[in-house]
Amino acid sequence: MKLTRCLALALLLCSANIDALAQTTPSRNPKPVSSSTVTGRVFFADTRTPARKARVYLQPVAVLEADAPPNRTFAPDAAPVTASVEAQFDGSFSFSHVSPASYYVIAICPGYMSPLIQLLLAESRSRYQEWKPLGPEQKKNRDAVLRSIARVEVQNNLAASADVMLERGAAVSGTITYDDGSPAAGLKINLLSRMDQSGKQVWSTVELNSSFFGLTDQSITDDRGSYRICGIPPGNYAVEVQLEFSGVKEYDSPSGGSTFSSNERTALLNIYSGSTPHIKDVADFTLQHREERTGEDIMIPISKLHTVKGNIVSARDGHVINSGNVFLTNTLDHSLSANQTLTEEDASFTFSFILEGDYSLTAPMSFDVDFVPLPHIGSSPGPLQYDIHARHMYGSASMPLHVDGDIDGLTIAVPEPTPKEKQFYEDAVRQQQQRDTAPQ
Repeated sequence: MKLTRCLALALLLCSANIDALAQTTPSRNPKPVSSSTVTGRVFFADTRTPARKARVYLQPVAVLEADAPPNRTFAPDAAPVTASVEAQFDGSFSFSHVSPASYYVIAICPGYMSPLIQLLLAESRSRYQEWKPLGPEQKKNRDAVLRSIARVEVQNNLAASADVMLERGAAVSGTITYDDGSPAAGLKINLLSRMDQSGKQVWSTVELNSSFFGLTDQSITDDRGSYRICGIPPGNYAVEVQLEFSGVKEYDSPSGGSTFSSNERTALLNIYSGSTPHIKDVADFTLQHREERTGEDIMIPISKLHTVKGNIVSARDGHVINSGNVFLTNTLDHSLSANQTLTEEDASFTFSFILEGDYSLTAPMSFDVDFVPLPHIGSSPGPLQYDIHARHMYGSASMPLHVDGDIDGLTIAVPEPTPKEKQFYEDAVRQQQQRDTAPQ
């Protein structure tokens, strides 16, 4: 009797699910389910053994051949979707119910070259520039990569097959240390390649760790400060290590939820191959096919990094202003060295990891404000929330700053706002009020 009740309940649930699907699935022009299949095997070219647990993608040809802003994970609405599956321990894979179309069969495994990364390098487009169509040389390089990828033509209700051979990539490894000899553990490492940005060749990050590229995270130094990046196509590269600090506080509740405090300081410093903080002085290197390059070490000059502390003050009477943003920009390459938002906890700013040199310190539109604490909800610890009431607005200010050691007690004096700045602020407040009162 219990078994009968279970079967009846299961049938009832299945019936409910089918009814729900029928109600939510569009009935207009339903497409017949294809019985086409794509099968094959993946092998390592260097060992002639099965590529066990390689990730295999069935990628619509139209997606990779389109000269459009790069987005390899989503196909246009009119095109078939990208499917993926893990190769079995004999290297075999199988896709069923494949819609008729032309597909590239792409296999990815750590240590072996990803065709998607090869395409990224062939197209040589920096992710930091506005998208532009490929030039003749970029198209030529892209088409050469596409010709090397296995391709299948899937016809309705027919089987198709393709085998994939993976080529081992090059690798680069090294150790990141501080200049006091201690290992720099837990730091992010980026591989850089020269790419086109607004008509100029610039060093840009190679996205080796995208989950869609099927690669494991190679970007963090271990407890010894060591790193190793593999699966790299032949070419000219450099390594970047990011020294980053964030003062954001995290609060974890027993239920597993997390909240974060806002308005905290951050600091970021990049050091490049050759142990230089300046990208123009980078010591680049060339990787050959399957080369295992070692000794690409970087030393972080921690003893030459300084701290800059100070306050925003009123140019009128010199009192400390308790709300605003402060930016420190390197005058050599106009890169942002540090920024901070003043908080209710501390009206001063502190910049870390500041190298010796010349900078510009900027404070755009600051405010005297009252921070009114809001009632705390719940029993779990968490950041206090405040209602912020602006009492007075100030204009923008900028000043040169030379750093050759730690600086404490620095002040940047801000004037009364210009009519343009005041109007900008009033317009922003009005727009926010309209958004807050708009019907949802």
